[in-house]
Order: sequence, then structure tokens, then C-alpha cells
Amino acid sequence: MLTKDRVVSEKFSTHAPEFAHSVAAGHCVYRGSIVAVCEDGTIVPAGSRNTTSPLVAAIGIARQGSDNREGSSSPSPIWVQKGCYALPFDHMPSWAAIGQDVYAIDDETVSLSDHDMSDHAPEQTDAADATTHNVASSAKRLRAGTLAGIEAGHAFVLIS
Repeated sequence: MLTKDRVVSEKFSTHAPEFAHSVAAGHCVYRGSIVAVCEDGTIVPAGSRNTTSPLVAAIGIARQGSDNREGSSSPSPIWVQKGCYALPFDHMPSWAAIGQDVYAIDDETVSLSDHDMSDHAPEQTDAADATTHNVASSAKRLRAGTLAGIEAGHAFVLIS
């Protein structure tokens, strides 16, 4: 997870419309964060849990930061950009994955997998028959965009 602002490399492309959003109460969004919009229109860092309004979609990269960890409403709305960005992957993709959906793990990192394996509950053993059961299924990650290309060791994600 990001702990400060960052600059994200961008491939210039036709931009989609940008919208301003307030940061949800109890959250901090850093410039360069991958952000998700909640059902109430507020934004949070992608990968956030325990939001007051359900997450709807990963919508872009924050153009500036805003800290609303202590407030009930964001001091001022921030703009969310769409475009083509070099984002770190959990596992570097190959050209064979071009065009595949990309999912936000958190506000910094993306993956080709839509399942969050960290949400698996520990396995439990049934003492009666000594078998092991996985008692939870993995959570779905939010789609962030598509893999657009690879250049100089960086994978670019098109967020539209």
C-alpha cells in the first residue's frame, strides 16, 4: 500500500472523461493511487476494506491526494484520471496476456488474477475423519483495466 504520493509513467492515449470525487470518511488517497468509487460516489484507495458504502469499480488514478481519515467528508474533491499507465504487477505479465483484464490488488499493485487469495480462511481439520476443508472462498478484485503493452520492463494498463 502507498504511504506517500507517487508519479506514475503514462502512455498518452485518448482520455476518457474525468470526474471529481470526494474521499470517503476514514480514508486517505495519495496522488498516483489507483482509486475505487463507492456506491455513494465517494472514492477510496483500491483494495480498501470496510468501506461505509459498497465498492463499485476501480475508476482511475488520483491526480492529487486528499486525507480524510479524521473527517466525515473530504475537504475538497479530487480528480480521477483515466489513461494508460505503467503499474506494478504481482507477477510480471508477458506479451501473451495483452488485452486481458487487469485487477487492482491495492492502490499501487495490479494482477491478472481477479481472486484475492489473502481472503482465504485457514484450513480446518475435521477431527472425526481427519480431513481438511477450506472454509472460505476467495474474494473478487475490482477490474482496473486491460493490459495494453510492455515497454522497457514495465507493463502498461489501459484504464478507461
